[in-house]
Amino acid sequence: MIEQIARIINEHDRFVVITHVNPDGDAIGSLLGMYLALREMGKTAAPIMGAELPVLYEFLPGRQDVQIGLAHLEFNASYIIALDVAAENRIAPEITSLRQSAKVINIDHHPTNPGYGDLNYVVPHANATSQLVFEILHKMGYELSVDVAKCLYTALITDTGCFKFAGVTNKTFELAARLLEAGVDNYEITRYLFEEFPASRLLLEKLMLERLEVLLDGKLVISCLNAEDYDKIGASLSEGESLVNKLRETRGVEVGALLTKLSDNLCKASLRSKGFVDVSAIAAELGGGGHRRAAGVKSSLSLGNLKAKLVELIGHALES
Repeated sequence: MIEQIARIINEHDRFVVITHVNPDGDAIGSLLGMYLALREMGKTAAPIMGAELPVLYEFLPGRQDVQIGLAHLEFNASYIIALDVAAENRIAPEITSLRQSAKVINIDHHPTNPGYGDLNYVVPHANATSQLVFEILHKMGYELSVDVAKCLYTALITDTGCFKFAGVTNKTFELAARLLEAGVDNYEITRYLFEEFPASRLLLEKLMLERLEVLLDGKLVISCLNAEDYDKIGASLSEGESLVNKLRETRGVEVGALLTKLSDNLCKASLRSKGFVDVSAIAAELGGGGHRRAAGVKSSLSLGNLKAKLVELIGHALES
């Protein structure tokens, strides 16, 4: 499949590059990296998102070209390249109109991905979608520029937690070395990602820690935020994306769960596990998905009911 996708990208000239709702570092880095590589090859391409780029990633090259929605797309795309999107209904923005004339190339590493594209390169054991983007570009004979390498390196270190998450192997570090060889400054990127948070994020973390509960004999730590917290602090929703990782950092804790009430009719839960509990399976029971150690779900359940259901499901998983 990788050879077929590489050939198609080489032979065609008009691409829309897209990712999922509430994009994380892997999604954004993969999107911008692929877009910039296509542009360097002389192809017509547009990076499309469903909302503004999170402030945390504003240092990345190509960010100024991101289009919000499809209203201003100035060409008819032959292919839609969907990156890091586990299910078609999580693509942002909605692409039904585009699919009438363009085929979808689905490039992803989520094990729950059903293969919704016309072409699918889904590799669950890959550390990040950016790894797959690199493999395709390499297969095409593309020579890495520093801008593309910077985007792909950002994606790699965010999805591996700076190489501390499970699944990191010698191949992961070999890819990192290839990206650094292209001219990436490691500290420039890690400083932006881990040492330059806005003050509003610190206040969100304070609220989250004040509300945390330790349940299931110390194996689950859970906390809650709501849209009013974000409004009062002046924070964007994207600033809370990685806060859940803090909840599983205590010895003996197996699962961290951060619930957020987005509106009267919508809540979301971010789940993190140290590995014993498959949180993607728990998320799937509630209509979500993700990875064994990192998953999420949006639900119309009330915050209290969603919390109760999660505690029940996580408790069952721990018992089994």
